[in-house]
Amino acid sequence: MKLGIHNLALSIGDRRLLAGVDAMLEPGRIVAILGPAGSGKGALLRALAGRHDIDAGQVRLGGKLIGRYARAERAKAILLVGARPGLFARAPDLASAVAARPNWLLVEDPLSALDPAAQLDRIAQFRAAAGQGTGMVLTLADPVLAARAADDVLLLGRGRMLAFGPARAALAHQNLREAFGIEVMVIGDEGGRLLPVPIGRADG
Repeated sequence: MKLGIHNLALSIGDRRLLAGVDAMLEPGRIVAILGPAGSGKGALLRALAGRHDIDAGQVRLGGKLIGRYARAERAKAILLVGARPGLFARAPDLASAVAARPNWLLVEDPLSALDPAAQLDRIAQFRAAAGQGTGMVLTLADPVLAARAADDVLLLGRGRMLAFGPARAALAHQNLREAFGIEVMVIGDEGGRLLPVPIGRADG
């Protein structure tokens, strides 16, 4: 089932966090929601799971509004996992969530606390799950990790969606400059992926 985001707007309290988020997420692919701290990555992830109020727009799973799924039905279709203890107290741990093979597995910040070898192992775990048809959505703050892990990237910054599409296109220099205020140098890894490595702050 596709997971559709249609002109979504989100707030926290009285503060508008995001507006104009529009994307169609395909099952069997890894999507990174990428952006700097405070850009709304976690709130967007929770909105996709029906656990954050929406100001405007829609989230649809298989064409059906996410809010119209019964709670038990939605829980089987979409699992939300927090990387930090207690973040989602009733959510399954990551290993159990992957083994459950939901339609969509949403994971907040799954790589930042790991050493590089463990990051590669976890990315391989996500790729195996995606290869079995599970749609994966990860929140990340590092463009290098997004390039390593993701098939598609939804890039946030300045209160809106700056780009969505295949990782190579979404992680273009200008997009990262606008989102993070950085310049990058692109290198290739052994698998042929292009990694945008930050080399300094952008001027102006």
